[in-house]
Amino acid sequence: MLNLPDRNQTRYFNYKKRTLWNGSHLVGISLVSIALIIWITSNFIENETDPFTLYMIVGIFLFLGILSLSTYSGILIEFDRSRFKEYQSVFWFKIGEWKELPKIEHAEFILHSFRATNIPNGITPTLSGEVTIYKCVLLANGTKFLALDYGREKDAVVAIEEIREALGI
Repeated sequence: MLNLPDRNQTRYFNYKKRTLWNGSHLVGISLVSIALIIWITSNFIENETDPFTLYMIVGIFLFLGILSLSTYSGILIEFDRSRFKEYQSVFWFKIGEWKELPKIEHAEFILHSFRATNIPNGITPTLSGEVTIYKCVLLANGTKFLALDYGREKDAVVAIEEIREALGI
């Protein structure tokens, strides 16, 4: 989102490709939950488990869960310095190289609807249905430069308005 930090007044936009209920983030939630369940139940069940072993297991599950939850990718745009960075975030450190932001001529909002289906695997149910993705497309030199995908229309509208305002288009 568009932020104005107090220190240097740099305007930037941070697009995060992250959903908490899919993929590795869901695994992270599961690992943290397992660690908490092990820790809580160990206080109620009398067992001869070595405390060091117990804390090591809980610590490993917590570490892997938090690592999984904190890992995502995104795009950071600095409007004042006219640069952008496609990054991977691990433990909230954004790793990536800055590149020059080309002159953005146009920003448009696109709806993309398609039929999504699961591949039958014998474990999960085979579901299908219409999916709509809301895209903010930035055009530079007459071609698509960046496409930012959102699951909710409201988020995409807010994003495109902030980008247009910051770029003056």
